[in-house]
This record gives sequence, C-alpha cells and structure tokens, in this order.
Amino acid sequence: MRIEFIPVDKDDTLMFIVEGIDATFANSLRRAIMTEVPVYACNEVVFYTNSSPLYDEVISHRIGLVPLTTPEGTDKDSKMVTMSLEAQGPTTVYSGSLVSDDPSVQPVNDEFPLLKLGPGQSISLNAECYVGYGKDHVKWQPGLVGYKNYPIIDVDKQRCNLCGECVKTCPTKILGIEEGSIVVLEIFKCTFCKSCEDACKRLNENEIITVRPMNDKFIFRIESFGNMSTKDLLNTALNVIEKKAERLDQLLNE
Repeated sequence: MRIEFIPVDKDDTLMFIVEGIDATFANSLRRAIMTEVPVYACNEVVFYTNSSPLYDEVISHRIGLVPLTTPEGTDKDSKMVTMSLEAQGPTTVYSGSLVSDDPSVQPVNDEFPLLKLGPGQSISLNAECYVGYGKDHVKWQPGLVGYKNYPIIDVDKQRCNLCGECVKTCPTKILGIEEGSIVVLEIFKCTFCKSCEDACKRLNENEIITVRPMNDKFIFRIESFGNMSTKDLLNTALNVIEKKAERLDQLLNE
C-alpha cells in the first residue's frame, strides 16, 4: 500500500491518493470515518424556561446538530458534558451562548444561529452531551468522506491531430495543449464523464483519447465538521478497522 497526500488550502479538508487497495477496503474506510468515530453531541435537553416562538423539540434538534470539539482519546465510556444556555430578548441566540462545564468540549463555531428572542422573551436550559457514533444518528457524524478511482487518460499521440475539441469539451478544464501534444493538467478533477472521448469520436470516428479508472488506486477527500482534525479522523478510523479485523481473527480461531 502506498499513500500520497495532496496539498489542500483548507484546514478542515484532507485529500490523499492510496494505491494497493480495492473498492471494498476503500468503502470500509469511508464508512468507518463517517459512522465509527466517537464524538460528542448534545443528546438530551432540559428546559427551565422557553417563551420563544419555537417549540422545545425544535430548539433541542438545533442544539443537537451543533458540532462539538472532541478531545483525543474519547470513547463511548467518556463522561457526560453539560452545557447551559440563558438568554433574554430581544436578541439572536447563537451556539456561542452555550456554556460548557468542560473546556475541551465546546461548539466548534460560535456563530451557528439557534433562535431569535423578541422583547420580553427568554430561554433557560441545560443540554446533556454524550459520546456517540454516526451510525446511530447524523449528529454524531464527524465529517464527510468521498472517494473515486484514480483516472487514467491515454492519448494516442500518433493519431491525434491537435484539433483541441477534447480540450474545449472537458467540463472541468483538466486538458490542455503543450509542446504539440494533449496534456492532463489536473487529473484529480476528472469525473469520468468521458466528454473528451465523445467529442473525439464525433470528429475522428476513432478512440484517440480514452478515460478509464484504476481498480487499485483511489483519490480520497475528507472534510471534517470540526469535532476533530481530518488526520485524527483518519487515524481513528484506521484503528477501528484494525481492531475489528483483530476481533474477527480471534473469533475465527476460537
């Protein structure tokens, strides 16, 4: 197995190429990151006062979907964290108004709007936050993960007449003409639409350019919701897969 990281400008995004695996393992890694990584989320809310226009259930749902920072080493047995909220109208209440009893577990962003309070309206509550998994509810999902096969774009330079139709047709603009030949500029952006193939066939009636996937090489993209860093997400998911494999091996040997 070989892994190559792709530079990305965003702190919450990680891209890498992994070679030497099949689609089964690639999908297992995707599912492990999205559903098996333990993170904190508010699961139960106790209301003391709520004279806002929103029902308790609506406010509870919004608070539950606020991503919370999750310390390294967190597991299912980690302690409950309580967050309190008190506000008087007129005002807009944001996620930053949630006060946690654990400094390491906080909303990842203070600017998620929760509700608006008018004159004379108020709200007072405690939100109980537990560790859970994305497989149980989306509020415990720590991020989004996607992958695709690594593309191979072949050009028959002997028969290519450099008409440039494939370059103009490509919707992601990953093809160009340099030094008298068709070149691939940003292969990571290829979507396998095969527009270049179709354009070439219409003009030349031959497969001068072909696009095909590699079955043992994949491009991954991980976007964290902020509960933990993308590299921690990846490492935690790999540890989950390793432990499950060890458990399966143990059961098979018993």
